[in-house]
Amino acid sequence: MASHSYVPLALSSLAAVPSIHSDLDTFKTEYHPKSGCVTSIETFLTFGCKQDKQPPIIDKELWQPFSCYADFKFAELVHNAALNKDHTDVLLQLIWRIVDGQARLSFKSHCDISAAWDKAAGQMTPFEKHIITAWHKWEDLAFDVYTCPLWDWALDLLLDPLLVPYFVWDVQQLYKHDGIHYKYFFHHEPWTADHWWNVQSSLPENGVPFAFILYAGKMHLSSAGTVKAYPVFTRCGNLPIHIRNTDGLGGGWMVPEDSKKDSKLTYMNVKHVV
Repeated sequence: MASHSYVPLALSSLAAVPSIHSDLDTFKTEYHPKSGCVTSIETFLTFGCKQDKQPPIIDKELWQPFSCYADFKFAELVHNAALNKDHTDVLLQLIWRIVDGQARLSFKSHCDISAAWDKAAGQMTPFEKHIITAWHKWEDLAFDVYTCPLWDWALDLLLDPLLVPYFVWDVQQLYKHDGIHYKYFFHHEPWTADHWWNVQSSLPENGVPFAFILYAGKMHLSSAGTVKAYPVFTRCGNLPIHIRNTDGLGGGWMVPEDSKKDSKLTYMNVKHVV
């Protein structure tokens, strides 16, 4: 049997095995020549670790440039609530009165405020909802109309002990002396007018007028699209002007209006009929 001896292969016959370069999986960062920074080379494992080791950004004064956190929160509240200048000033005045001990606030939640409004509303004649239909453009439109009988409103005023001293019941005529005799002067309140005199003259003995003033408030323009109208107000003519022409106790009421459906003149005319 022939023997087989081992013959080593020539080096040239072996396949070339690629060597692993020492820069494999490394990252090089070059900076602008004007930066003065040296080029850095980092391995895959260390690349970006410097940024991870930096402490997180914690801004302890997020309310800057406001002078304090409370100022920022108040300004944010005013912005979110869309308060105008007058509302903001009144709210700030109230807050500072409370801070100075001149006033006390008991409300702690919205429920407390709602309960207080409900209690106050229970002392006045409430509005009643009525559904009134009107024909418009070949269909019946339903309107929610909220009303309060004028006489019930008048009774609320009459029964208010704070207003009782201010009611004027008897007609008055004013005269001014011109150096010779008294001359009929002027009208400055409803009870100084001739018509009031005539009305009281037509009433039974001890009868006095109770006057309702109804008018279109041209200082409060109401608009619905391109159509504009004036809301209707009612006030008590037996109260002095400095009381009846206010929004406070003894002041008048505005007839509510709702303009959601249409802005055309025909629709506004229908609403005026309603």
